[in-house]
Amino acid sequence: MLANYRPHDIPTHLSHPLVDESRDSLMRSVSYLDKVERQDILRACHFGDVAHIKDKRKSGEPYITHPIAVAEILAGFRLDRDTIIAAILHDTVEDTDVTDELLTQEFGETVSRLVDGVTKLKSSSMNKQQSQAATFHKILTATLIDPRVLIIKLSDRLHNMSTLDAVSEEKQKRTASETLDFYIPFARIMGLNDIADYIELLCYRNLNPEMYTKFTDKLLQHGLGRNFQKIEISTYLQNLLSHLNLSGHVQVLDNRTSMYRQFFKNRGEINRLIRQYDFEVVLDDIESCDKLAFYLVQKYEISNDQIRDNIRKPQAGGNQSLTLIYERDYNHIKITLLTKRMQEAARLGIISNDKGDISQSVIQASLRNMRDLANSKSGQDSQEDTERSVAIINELLNYLHERKIVCYSPQGRAYELPRGATALDFAYAVGPAIGNIATGADINGEHGKLGLVLVDGDSVHIDTDKNAMPRADWLGFVATNKARSEILKFLKHLPEDQKEHAGKEALTRALSAYDKSIDDITEHKWSDILAWRGASDQREIFLQIATGSLLAQLVVSRLFSEEVDIADGNEITQSKHLIAGVKGVELTFAKCCNPIYGDHIVGHLSARQGLVIHRHKCYSLNAIRADNPYQIIQVHWKDGVKIDHNAHQLHFSATLRVFAMLNEEQISQAIYELRALNIGVENTSVKADDKDKNSKVGTTTLNVVVRSRTHLEEGIQRLRQILGYPNIMRLYQ
Repeated sequence: MLANYRPHDIPTHLSHPLVDESRDSLMRSVSYLDKVERQDILRACHFGDVAHIKDKRKSGEPYITHPIAVAEILAGFRLDRDTIIAAILHDTVEDTDVTDELLTQEFGETVSRLVDGVTKLKSSSMNKQQSQAATFHKILTATLIDPRVLIIKLSDRLHNMSTLDAVSEEKQKRTASETLDFYIPFARIMGLNDIADYIELLCYRNLNPEMYTKFTDKLLQHGLGRNFQKIEISTYLQNLLSHLNLSGHVQVLDNRTSMYRQFFKNRGEINRLIRQYDFEVVLDDIESCDKLAFYLVQKYEISNDQIRDNIRKPQAGGNQSLTLIYERDYNHIKITLLTKRMQEAARLGIISNDKGDISQSVIQASLRNMRDLANSKSGQDSQEDTERSVAIINELLNYLHERKIVCYSPQGRAYELPRGATALDFAYAVGPAIGNIATGADINGEHGKLGLVLVDGDSVHIDTDKNAMPRADWLGFVATNKARSEILKFLKHLPEDQKEHAGKEALTRALSAYDKSIDDITEHKWSDILAWRGASDQREIFLQIATGSLLAQLVVSRLFSEEVDIADGNEITQSKHLIAGVKGVELTFAKCCNPIYGDHIVGHLSARQGLVIHRHKCYSLNAIRADNPYQIIQVHWKDGVKIDHNAHQLHFSATLRVFAMLNEEQISQAIYELRALNIGVENTSVKADDKDKNSKVGTTTLNVVVRSRTHLEEGIQRLRQILGYPNIMRLYQ
C-alpha cells in the first residue's frame, strides 16, 4: 500500500479536493510551529493519505479527512509537532499495513508510541466486553506514561461524535454511552475540561435526540432574552472592576454543557435552568480575586454554601478558582474568579505548561490512584491478563464515577479520596508506613479519631507511634481498597499467636463500645458464634477476625441479635439476599434515609436493632461518626443479584417529589406508566406553592415501591418523559 510513498517527496496537492481542503486548513492552524515542524506535518498528511488511500468514511469522504480534522482540533490547543503527527496517523497501525517500526523510522519513537497508545486491541479470543476493557486498559496505562495519548483519543472521539449521523441510531447511542461512562470522566480527572465540554454536549445530542431537541428549542425561544441578560451582567461586572481599581476582564461562558447535564440528569427544572448564567473574571492575582469576591459577597449577601474557594484547595481534576453563586432578578448567576494561569490549567489540565502549581498536584493525586488500579491484579497468562483488564476497568469506571474529595497534608500535598473516606484512609493514602502506625488525626487543627469521615478540603495531620500497629477492627470502617489491602497484608504476616491476640483485642474494643467485655459472652453465646462461623473454638474466631474474613463488629451484632432465624418473606430475610458478608446477623433497613438496593450504604451497629443499613450520607449518622466511628462499618450489596427473579420478595419504599402540580388525568397516567414498569404507587398528594395558593405552581408527591435504585431511575426517566421533563427529586423520608 505504501509502495508509492516517498518520504522526502512533498506533494503540492493531495489526491482529492476534500483532502486538499482539510490539509490546507490544518497547515494554517499549525502556523505557531517552526518551518521544519510544519514540513514534517505536511509529510505526515501525505503518508497518511497514501496509507488510507482505499479507505472511506461512512459518509463517503476520503478517510484521511478524519485524522487530519483530529489533528486540527489539537492544533487549537497549540500542541507540539509529535502530538499533531500522531493524530494524523492515529489509525494507520490499526487499519492499514503501516507498522510501529515504519512510524518510528519515518517520524520518531515518540510518534510511534503515541499512535500505539490510541490503537485498539483486537483478538478473536475476546468478546466485545473483554475487547473494550483491554482497549480501555491500554489507553489508561499509555496515558499514565504520556498524557498526550488521552487528548489525542479525546480529539478523535470529538470528531467522531460530531459526525455520527452517518451511522445507525443504535451505534450513536452506544458510542455516546461509552463516551459518557469512560472518556468524559477520565478527561475531567485529567483537567481537560474544554474538550470534555464539547464532547459531552455531543453525547447528549446522540444519546436522546428528542430530549436534546426539547431543551434546545427552549433555549432558542429565550435566546434574545438570554443575550440581553449576558450583556447586562457582564457590563456590570466590567464596570465593577474599574470601580474597584482591578485589572482584568470578564468573559461570558458558554454554559450549555452544564445546563444540558443538569437537564439530562434530572438536576433542575427546565425554566430555572435557562435562567442560569455563567461568567469568568480573569484577574492578575489571588488578592484581586479575594477583593472582588468580598465586594460581591457583601452586596448580594452570598451565604457560605454558595461560595466555593478552590483557589487554595483545588477540586478533583485540578480546577482552581473562587466561585460565587447568587440570585438577581430571578436569574441564577455563577461567577468564577481566577488568574490567567488558573484559566490555562482549567483548560489544559495535565498537558498545561505549568507543572509546579497546586492544581497540578491535585491531578497528580488522581494519577497515583489510577496507577495503583492499573498495576493491580497482575495475571500469569493471556486469559488471566484479559480477566485482569476487565476487573481493572470495572474498578476504574467505579473510581471515575464516584464522588471524590481532596484533602491535604500540613505541607499542602493533595490526596484524592472517595467520598466517605476516613482519616485512616488518608493515612494509608500517604503511605503504608504512616497508616500502619497511625494513632489519631488532627483535622483542620482539631483532634479527631481515625474513623472520622473527612470532607472536601480538610487539612489532615496523622498522629503516629512507632510502636503502634494496624488493628483488625480497622477493617470495619476504612473505605478505600488501598487501606484495606495494606491492613490485611500486615495482619497476614503476623505469627499465629500474634494474629490470635490481634483478633481478641479487636473483639474487646468492639464490645467496649457497648460497655461489654469478652468475659460477658456466655457459654451459650459462644456456642452460637462457633456454630455460626463453623469454628471449633474461640481461637479460630479470633483468627478469622485477624485475617479479615470476619469483622469484630459483626460478632457484636450477632451477640446482640435476640433472634436471627426469622420467617421467610420479611424485611430481614430479604436483606440477607442482598447484603454481602453478613449472613447470620440481624439486619434492618433504616427508616430515616430509606436505602434502596444499589445505593452507597454503611451499617450501624445498634444494640436494639442489630445491624441497621443506612445510606452512607445519612445525616442521622453524623453524631455517631464523631463519637464512636467503630459503630459504623462498610457494607456492600451483593453483586449480580437477580432482582427481577425475586420481585415478590424484594421491595423498597421511596418518595418522589415532582416539581409540578399534576392534575387528576396526569396522576392517572403517571400511575399507569409506573405500573407498566412494575413500580407500585402507594399514594399521591398535590401541594400548591405556599406563596400563592391560587397559582398553578407547586409540587406532587408520589410514594412508590421499587426493587432497586436502577428500577427507580427507570421510573423517574419515564415520568419525566410523559410529563414534559419536570424536575423529579427522591426525598430522604
